[in-house]
Amino acid sequence: MEIELLPYERHSLETLKYQFGVEAEIIDGFAQSLNALREICDKVVKGTQNEFRAGRVVVMGLTNHAHHLLAGGLQALEVGNGVVWSNCVRGLMETFGACVMILERPAAVTAHLDHVPAGKLLNAAERGLPGLGPDIRRLHRVVHPGSGAVFAGFESVDDKGHSANFEFGLRHPKPSDGREGMIVLANLAHYLQMKLEAIANDERALSAGKVVMIRSDESQ
Repeated sequence: MEIELLPYERHSLETLKYQFGVEAEIIDGFAQSLNALREICDKVVKGTQNEFRAGRVVVMGLTNHAHHLLAGGLQALEVGNGVVWSNCVRGLMETFGACVMILERPAAVTAHLDHVPAGKLLNAAERGLPGLGPDIRRLHRVVHPGSGAVFAGFESVDDKGHSANFEFGLRHPKPSDGREGMIVLANLAHYLQMKLEAIANDERALSAGKVVMIRSDESQ
């Protein structure tokens, strides 16, 4: 299968492969998922209907959103921005949760044009991937301005002696941590690819709701 990547996708994958010693099969799998997401979006956008109903717009938007979060997570790893990586991963988990909700009730896809509480999205994500709860809660502590965020710049030296190192600014992860960060993103990319492919092939979701856009003659 021929894999087409956008320039910034290719740059991040190639850079991180050598920076963290990530195995070729992980990089190749990640690349396949990134390519598949673009193909899914192209399929839904082009379609056979000139009318874009709300459900179709949601699927296009969620696929594009997943792409942005994956690209952001890769770029955050590259520069050592653990907080942004955590935000991207949490956003990917919420997007996965949205996909689970849509597959459970395809006709209710239009709810995602309005506000869906984060709690519902994360609960759905855990239904789709049992055991995801602890990861979600750990990311919550890093993303929100609580203890996890406060201590993110500290590294314990001696717990008994109450000593620690503090470093301001971005900090490149150790190769083992960077590799683990890549694996997390690659796994989420694969899970999202599977869910979004299923939704993109479900006419109940694509045809749900009112017509909200019409393809112009120039875009045909």
